[in-house]
Amino acid sequence: MRFLWLLLPIAMALLRLITGKYIFSALVSLACAAIIPFSDAPFVVIGLLLSVVGDYLLAHQKGHPNRFLCGVAFFGLAHLAFIAFAARRFVLSPAALAVLLALAALYAVYLARRVLPGQGMPMRIALSGYAFVSLLGLFFALSMKAPHPAEYWLYAAGIASIVFSDTLIAEAEFVHHRWANRLILPTYYLCHILLAASQIAARLFTP
Repeated sequence: MRFLWLLLPIAMALLRLITGKYIFSALVSLACAAIIPFSDAPFVVIGLLLSVVGDYLLAHQKGHPNRFLCGVAFFGLAHLAFIAFAARRFVLSPAALAVLLALAALYAVYLARRVLPGQGMPMRIALSGYAFVSLLGLFFALSMKAPHPAEYWLYAAGIASIVFSDTLIAEAEFVHHRWANRLILPTYYLCHILLAASQIAARLFTP
């Protein structure tokens, strides 16, 4: 029954995609944050709230060039909050470490060849640092020991979705591939909905 609460952020996501109005974008993340009891997962709630700020800055960057960098900073803080949540249950996983190293190598080549050329030093530092933090977040998510497999897989899938969404933003912003724009918001909303679902699963399935 608790999973029915996810219909609210799903509805907000659909309204954003249909109407194009930004307010529904913020309501997706706020609805997901409201679903999660703060006492259960404070860092996940904080990460969602920081994402609202980052999303606002990226969505309203026209005429304000520094807002992109500020948005990246807030999303980086959101990733740190998600890392703080997973770090409390961290168990070193060789498989997760292998994934981290492989993705780090791929992202280093991707950034160097497709994203960073032509960018100023502040942007280069911001994008490289953000990529590192986001991949570290995925590593911690995959290394998290959850009481129930449903929480683990939903949480890991949520973090993987935001890493994918971030890559699409890079494609759209710096490589100028229009096809990426169509997938950015769905994968971004999917991340937050999956994170909320993971905490619902934690409550339902944990003794």
